[in-house]
Amino acid sequence: MENQEDNIVLYRDEPDEHAGRCECGNNVFKSTVLDGKFYRKCQECGKTKIV
Repeated sequence: MENQEDNIVLYRDEPDEHAGRCECGNNVFKSTVLDGKFYRKCQECGKTKIV
């Protein structure tokens, strides 16, 4: 199983190419707030961005 932290990036480092869409083209995300940070995980490829 891959390390979960390897797939987490900061939004300011990798902003969306098209607003509200992941690089894979998907626009469905699971959002979570942990330790005061907003996490947005793509339901297609699993990439997570801290917004």
